[in-house]
Amino acid sequence: MLHLVCGDYAAEVLRAAMASGALPPAPIRVMPDDLAVGPLHSVDTPPCLERARFWHQLGGEVLADRAIATELSADAQWLRAPDAERLCLWHGDSTSEQLLLRRVCALLPAKVELYAVAGGTGECRSTTRRAISMLAQGELAALSVELLDATQRGRLGAEWCHWRERDDTLRLWLDGRLQGADYALIDNALLAECSAEWRPARHLIAPVMAGVDGLFVTDLLSLWRLRQLAVEGRLETRGTGPWDDLEARLA
Repeated sequence: MLHLVCGDYAAEVLRAAMASGALPPAPIRVMPDDLAVGPLHSVDTPPCLERARFWHQLGGEVLADRAIATELSADAQWLRAPDAERLCLWHGDSTSEQLLLRRVCALLPAKVELYAVAGGTGECRSTTRRAISMLAQGELAALSVELLDATQRGRLGAEWCHWRERDDTLRLWLDGRLQGADYALIDNALLAECSAEWRPARHLIAPVMAGVDGLFVTDLLSLWRLRQLAVEGRLETRGTGPWDDLEARLA
């Protein structure tokens, strides 16, 4: 059985659990794309150029050396023809994990058995959410493995197709369902942390990452939105950044 996870941190906790004997050893494949953020229209259609352009815009110099279009294309092709007969997908309250579950159901060939391990609470509330990367080894070992039948896969796959074609810039996981949103959710949270005084960017970003409901806000996303707010004239920034000496204040 091949285990499928969303992100490197989730893979690390699974590998640690396998190394300790809490879980049986098995191969793991990482799907790194944060599907909660940005346009999804091209993500399943190589060469995935629209999606790749988005990540290069967001990541700037941090992602400048990554061949993102090649990576996205390889993932889309692999999902349609995986090198495994049985897959086990681990998902929690991360919106990206929930979207990955639905994407796998949409693209995976019917002949490939698909199992799912649910480790979340059912919604991404900042005070209670549980992504796979947050679980202890004992918690991982106690989770149940479910074989998804054709009806379940068809329903979840249809949900993926629906969200892939929408124009939302953010997608949230709240009240047990996916919801559309836009960057104003992040922008307003950042602006609420700002004042007329210069403050280090890391001090503005940390509470936004910790406190926004609906998705796990990354430092890279927060930094990009901070830069965009400066471009729009709503903030002023100074320092070369991206982190150590970058500061911001209200314009």
